[in-house]
Amino acid sequence: MRNHVLSVFLAFGLPAHAESQSTLAAAIENAGTNAFNGERHSVEIEGCQMTTYRWRDRPEHGWVLWTSVQVDMVDAEINENKLRPGEKFGYAVRDPGPPEIGFGLIGFTMRPSTLARQERSILREPSKETHPSPRGGGSTHYYEYRKEFIFILEGPGVAEKVRNFPTLYERYVEDYCTFAS
Repeated sequence: MRNHVLSVFLAFGLPAHAESQSTLAAAIENAGTNAFNGERHSVEIEGCQMTTYRWRDRPEHGWVLWTSVQVDMVDAEINENKLRPGEKFGYAVRDPGPPEIGFGLIGFTMRPSTLARQERSILREPSKETHPSPRGGGSTHYYEYRKEFIFILEGPGVAEKVRNFPTLYERYVEDYCTFAS
């Protein structure tokens, strides 16, 4: 019976594992979420679109959306760590603790002919050509478009999050965002 169920999944191009799309999306969102030292980071998955968020607590402004990056997941590939071939994240211990305070990052490169849309606070100096964002009535944020971007997490528990994120992300894209899925 089990082989018959597997055959049905494969025949219709459905994922053969027990994880639902919503469960896997929630795991990615959890791996991309943390708060530490005046910053909050999160990830939202909607279908095959991912948005990363970074908020900063600015004394004169309160919590400000510092940056967000929105991509079609099939177009955003996770980079391999150039210093540690085979790994798709970077991690360093900032304070051995306890608890251990770490700094992790995941780099992305967009497929040819695609760009990531980065939304930035007007409190940040633009680095290239900008386009208005509708946030705040068009007066608080702007868009820039990027070929590459990074997602950073800092704080306790970050080591496990950045180690898990690439595997979860790639499995989600393969199972739910490619033509074969």
